[in-house]
This record gives sequence, structure tokens and C-alpha cells, in this order.
Amino acid sequence: MKAINYTGKNEINTKLLSTVSHELRAPLTAIKGYSTMLLEYFPGLTAEETKEYIQSIDSATDRMTRLIENLLDVTRLEEGRLNLEKIDIDIPKFIEAAVKEAESRNGHHVILTAVDGNLPRIHIDPNRMRLVLDDLIDNATKSSPDGTEILVSVKANDREIEVGITSRDPGVPECEFCDIPELLYKMEQIKGAGINNSMLELYICQCLIEAHNGRIWAESIAGKGTTIKIALPLTS
Repeated sequence: MKAINYTGKNEINTKLLSTVSHELRAPLTAIKGYSTMLLEYFPGLTAEETKEYIQSIDSATDRMTRLIENLLDVTRLEEGRLNLEKIDIDIPKFIEAAVKEAESRNGHHVILTAVDGNLPRIHIDPNRMRLVLDDLIDNATKSSPDGTEILVSVKANDREIEVGITSRDPGVPECEFCDIPELLYKMEQIKGAGINNSMLELYICQCLIEAHNGRIWAESIAGKGTTIKIALPLTS
């Protein structure tokens, strides 16, 4: 296998920390901007304009809250303090619910599913794994041109269930099979090329998957798209 020249986990963590201020600054700037407009122009605003500004503040607040909660989860995971509340889950229904909600959040893409029949139940923390699915599907829609299809696929073998989320982004060169730190490094090198995945969210997904004794990796082909794949061990 060809040697990979990327920064390694410690430097990736440093890069992730440096992105946190940027990740938090965006919603904070939105909150400040719309709040200022409400204060300064409130007498002249229509009811519809006022509602729009308040909705923008609400969305930005939700985004910031989610980022902070994710950061706290990463800290707990790395310190071994995050308790997973695992139960047996019917994976097709779990995927269906996640896709249905993703469609309600995003009206610019078609989200298709390819789920094998007769899948075994899986023992996971549904809240944590739902966070992973939501983040990966949302990242796929952000990275794909409007009107394109996002594919969520699920299959199983005798050891694990594999979930794939395929986006129609420009693809990451020399990343036909790479782990998340390598993917993050390559994304860092091609900023501005249409790859809009959040480094922070992908790293959080990796932490949560590894906490489930699972694996997460990327398969990307330049000019065709990227698939983030998750493999989770089956219930004993």
C-alpha cells in the first residue's frame, strides 16, 4: 500500500481546535447581526421580516448549542466519561426516520435509500448514532450541487452492518480508501474546491463510531463523489 503523507491524529486535533472558533463564530455573527437589525429597524419592519429575523436567530442558536454539545461529547469520549445507552434497534426503521427528517430539513436534494432486506437488529445508542447519521447526511447535502441525489445504503454480513452515505461532491483526489484523519487532511489541502464537510462534525462522528467499537472511513473518487462508510458490529 502506498505510504500516506498526512498530519496524523495529534496535528488533526490541533487543526480541529483551530476551527472551533470559526465554527462558533458563524452562528454568533448571525445572532448578533439579526439582533442588531431588530433593535435598530424594528419600527419599520413588517411582521414577515420580523419573523424571518427571529427564525434566523433561532436557527443560529440551535446550531451553536449543537456545536457546544458536540465538543463536550468529544471531551467526555476522549476522557472515557461518556456513557452510551445502548438498546436493540431495527436498523431499517432507524434509517427511514433519519432520512425522512433530513428531507424536511433540506428541500434541494433527493435522498435515496438502498437497504438490504432481513437485516439483523443492532445494539447501539440511538441518540448518539442518530447524531452521526444526521451530521453525515447534512454534510452530504452541503457538499452536493442542488438537485443531485444523496444515497444512504445499508447492508450486512455475518459480523457487522455497513452504512454508506454518498454525496455528489467533486471528490477528494487520491482518497479511494482513507480514514477520517487522512480525509480531513486532504480536505484541508483543497479548500474552496466545493468540499464543504465540517472537520469538527466528521471528527465527532469518528469518536462516536469508535465508542461503539465500529469503524468509519471514506471512499472518494475525484469528479464522481464521496462515500462515508460506517461499520458497526452486530449484536451478540
